[in-house]
Amino acid sequence: MPTTKRRINITVDDRIYDLLAELSGKREQSIAGVGLSLIEEALEYQEDIHFSRIADIRLAQPQRRISHAKTWG
Repeated sequence: MPTTKRRINITVDDRIYDLLAELSGKREQSIAGVGLSLIEEALEYQEDIHFSRIADIRLAQPQRRISHAKTWG
């Protein structure tokens, strides 16, 4: 049965391939599976950076704040 997942092709140099193959052995996962896991982790990291920047901007703005205890108490 064909997969519904989208495919991409990535060309890597020997060093990256060897590192992926080493991780593949340690994780008992295919090289493609390791690559996918690393891409997912990198995307989550980028999302964290994005929301952290938004939080920093909001925290820098003067405004009335309500304490956690008062809000949920």
